[in-house]
Amino acid sequence: MVNSINKTLAYGLEVLLLYDYSRPIFSVSEISKELKFSQSKTYRLVRTLVKYNLLREEEGTAKYSLGLNALRLGLIAQKKFNIASIAKPFMKELSVLTKETVLLTAVNGTKGIVLERVESEEPIRYSLFQPGSTIPLHAGASSKILMAFLSEKEWDRIIKTEGLRRYTANTITNRTRLKANLRQIRKQGYAFSDQEVDREVRAIAAPIFNAMGELVAGLSIAGPSYRIGKKRIKYYKKLVLKYSQMISNKLFGISSNPKRKIMDSECMKSSRK
Repeated sequence: MVNSINKTLAYGLEVLLLYDYSRPIFSVSEISKELKFSQSKTYRLVRTLVKYNLLREEEGTAKYSLGLNALRLGLIAQKKFNIASIAKPFMKELSVLTKETVLLTAVNGTKGIVLERVESEEPIRYSLFQPGSTIPLHAGASSKILMAFLSEKEWDRIIKTEGLRRYTANTITNRTRLKANLRQIRKQGYAFSDQEVDREVRAIAAPIFNAMGELVAGLSIAGPSYRIGKKRIKYYKKLVLKYSQMISNKLFGISSNPKRKIMDSECMKSSRK
């Protein structure tokens, strides 16, 4: 009986987790197709979620969006986990300095999630991901900076669950190569990607740690590859490391952790040259 209840709950949660900024509304048949559930099973799950106000039926459409209780829970979570609101002023500064889009990302199960975004004001800019969008963890600096600081056991779980989908010719789809790349990112403390998810887009990212040195989020700068050349990569690396540390300081009241202290000192030396 307990296993049956747990399975039903898990199925209902799978339905809720389909929703994001890019797809805020679904029909029963679309949910059924996405999750490979039968139509009858999907309909029962949807009607139960409607009953508890976690979903609501869009009038006259036979489609469903998130309900008021989903909104209430989201607002409570946002208030508790307020990293996005704390990070945003720093992200705005970083975007002004670089004239590029700045993203704040976090791990969400076996995927990444965009917590916040400050878009570049340049006419040509990187503006693909909205807050709430899910992203693959194996491709792109904003994702790999997260995956790199997970355990290698977690790497295996993510690869087994999500696979290594190819997005461009530069996407790493070989397990051994990816792991070597993640170890290098962890060692150097930042990630750089060159057109791994989207053609003509480069990005550089740094981790945000808590007071225990545990990963909580990633901060990244992304923009068109023609604007982010070698000199800018070096400059942006210093900036993203500096601002990720500033966000950590503000969030957790810490001056630095040993690893970040080494990075800051390296940035200071480079800036004097």
